Amino acid sequence: MAEKLLRYKMILFGDAGVGKTSLVERFINDKFEDTYISTIGYNVYEKHIAYADVEISLMIFDIGGQERFRDLRKKYAEGAATAFLVYDITNIDSFNNLTQWLNDLQEFSGNIPFIIIGNKADLEDQHEVDKDAAKNYSSSVGAVDFFETSAKTGDGVEDAFVQLAIKTYKVYYP
Repeated sequence: MAEKLLRYKMILFGDAGVGKTSLVERFINDKFEDTYISTIGYNVYEKHIAYADVEISLMIFDIGGQERFRDLRKKYAEGAATAFLVYDITNIDSFNNLTQWLNDLQEFSGNIPFIIIGNKADLEDQHEVDKDAAKNYSSSVGAVDFFETSAKTGDGVEDAFVQLAIKTYKVYYP
């Protein structure tokens, strides 16, 4: 049994439609729906992850990616300890917009650990973003890791969340 509980506020940033809600739903509830209504405002989830002698509680804030929610993102990003920056591997614009998402993350939350996620890996035949280019970009901007995931099949989702929790722990408790 874990000796202590650590709670980290986690935020997800990325364009509308990249699959942020689908990723969280897969991780929290192990489910996927083919149709989601765009997140209006935000949703909050929690999940505990056991690691070493601690229990890490991720308080996950899934915030709408539309521009009209920028002020809301700013409000809920305050105090965040970690983040996912998510793009859709079938949409090059969503990848190109990561720089703005990273700027917002750093403006709102400071220099916190983050992972870049290329979602919708199940649509490999529609791939618009080169995986090696995405890995290189992730490394160049200081992401603690990079994953391609599929919220639909579940591939990589659990690993991405668990790795983010562990790497965040190691940043704050080296």
